[in-house]
Amino acid sequence: MGDRVIDFGCLIHGNYYSWEYVEILTASIQRNISSPIRMHVWTERERHVPAGYVKHNLVDIGLSGPKKAWWYKTQLFNPKIYSGPIIYLDLDVIITGNLDWMRKLPYENFHAAKDFKCLWKRHRNAINSSVMIFNTANYEHVWTKYRDNQGRITQMYHGDQNYIDTEIVNTKRELPPEKIVSYRWQVLHGGMNFKTKTYPRKDEIDILIPPDASIVVFHGEPKPHEIKDNKLKQFWRRDK
Repeated sequence: MGDRVIDFGCLIHGNYYSWEYVEILTASIQRNISSPIRMHVWTERERHVPAGYVKHNLVDIGLSGPKKAWWYKTQLFNPKIYSGPIIYLDLDVIITGNLDWMRKLPYENFHAAKDFKCLWKRHRNAINSSVMIFNTANYEHVWTKYRDNQGRITQMYHGDQNYIDTEIVNTKRELPPEKIVSYRWQVLHGGMNFKTKTYPRKDEIDILIPPDASIVVFHGEPKPHEIKDNKLKQFWRRDK
C-alpha cells in the first residue's frame, strides 16, 4: 500500500494567493505521507503550471476575489475535467502531522471536515470544504446543477460549502475532528472558550497545536504567510 500513488489536489484562482502556497502545500504533503503523491491543480487556463503538477483548466464562471472565487470549487465535481479519487486541500492550511490516516478512507463515500461553527453550535451538522476526500465521478450533479443555476445558487447560499453540504447527503462522512482544527478557534492562544467567546489563556499562550492535529485550517484572517509564531510557522515551508 505504501507504493500506491495518492492523488491530492488544490485550487488557485486569481491573485489572492501566490504560487508559493501551492509549492508549500505540495511539499508539506510529501513530508507527511509515506506514499508517493500526484498533485492536481485546478486553475485558470492561462496560468503556467510547472512540470510535476497535473493541471486542470477551470471553466470561467465570471467570479473573482476571495469571497467569490470559492465557487470555482464546484468544478472539483466535474468529471469531464478530472474523473477519479482526490484528496482536496485548500491552500490556506498548514499540515502539522502525519496524513497516512487519509489513505485508509474509502473513496465511495464523501469525507469532509466538519464546519468549525459546530464547535459551539452542537446541533449544527455541516461541512467545511477546506478538506474533502471523494471520487469526482460520483458527484457530477454538484457541478452541473451549479453550472445551470449559477445566479440563483450564488444568491441562495453563503458559499460553496453550504451548497455542497446540501447536495451530498447519503454518503457524507465527517473527517476526524481531532485531526483537522481551526487556527482561530482551537490553536490561537490555546483555544477559545465558546461560552464566553474569549481566550482564557491569552496572556500565557500564543499558539498551542492539539497533539493529534494533522491539519490547521486558516478560515478568515490571518493567512499562513502572516503568522509570526515559529511553533506553527516551522511547518509552513517548501522543503520536502
